[in-house]
Amino acid sequence: MDVEQYFDRKTREMAEEYGSMIQSQRDEIEQLQRRCNELLHERNLMRAAVAEDVRQFCLRYVEKQQAQQLNRLVVSTPVHSIPVLTLLHFLHEYSAGLVPIIEVGRRKRSRDTTSGTWSGPSGPHQQRLVQRMVARQCLRRREADAEELPSGVELQMQEL
Repeated sequence: MDVEQYFDRKTREMAEEYGSMIQSQRDEIEQLQRRCNELLHERNLMRAAVAEDVRQFCLRYVEKQQAQQLNRLVVSTPVHSIPVLTLLHFLHEYSAGLVPIIEVGRRKRSRDTTSGTWSGPSGPHQQRLVQRMVARQCLRRREADAEELPSGVELQMQEL
């Protein structure tokens, strides 16, 4: 084997090695992008759920205040606002998980509940527990992903 063949073989080996490294990094990037999109979708769903809960609280509060005014038979200015302290108190309790989930009777889209064997949590307390469990699982996944990322980079650096 002469020198030219030796260098050609080494060049091909290095090109194959770098090609496989690039492909593995592309696969990892694609996987991370999919995971990121899933997390963004989940975050948007959580935001929508929180916004709906806060909206329902505000509507119930205004309805309650209007009912109290009707019971007093006192004509005063209509209630269209919520005191800031009341809203902050609700948000504090909501973020701590102390507020039961508000049941809303109507849905924007109908959901077929007969398709699965498990119909989901039966009451608001169970729904809250499931929500906490899902949030904990998401947090654990994020922590696991954060721990795996540096080790993967270190392994790639050692291979070079």
